[in-house]
Amino acid sequence: MLLYLVRHGNADRRAASDSERELTPHGIVQNRAAVKKFFLQSPDLTKGIMSPYERARQTAADFRLAFPSVEFEVSDRITPEADPYDTMNLIEENQQHNLLMVSHNPLLSDLLSLLVDGTTQSDRQIGTSTIVCVMMDIVAPGCGEIKYTLGP
Repeated sequence: MLLYLVRHGNADRRAASDSERELTPHGIVQNRAAVKKFFLQSPDLTKGIMSPYERARQTAADFRLAFPSVEFEVSDRITPEADPYDTMNLIEENQQHNLLMVSHNPLLSDLLSLLVDGTTQSDRQIGTSTIVCVMMDIVAPGCGEIKYTLGP
């Protein structure tokens, strides 16, 4: 399977709660630039999953415009502090898809480390508006291979 890990664009620090933080104007521009580069890769997407947080929803909206045939669902299992092992289980439940996952750090960086290096301690970092394509034959720690990374 192909897994596309997407970190939301740059977000405003001011909001009533972390889940309500919105993208900044710069974050929107970054996000749209990343979506354009990703579109040029002609990815074979079959499903999207997004965090319920506002900045992830805003980021996913641009992907939904670029890939209107891809169905997106919202999952509480990919919020910033979610357990990367539980997220890996979510990926395994969807392994019949080429999956686009729009989420946050620290989850995404920990998940990437877990999938590629077999541990959450390898200190891989995913920046804002960055897309990392991971290829896996089996969804298990250390079984992923980074195919490419796209930034804004």
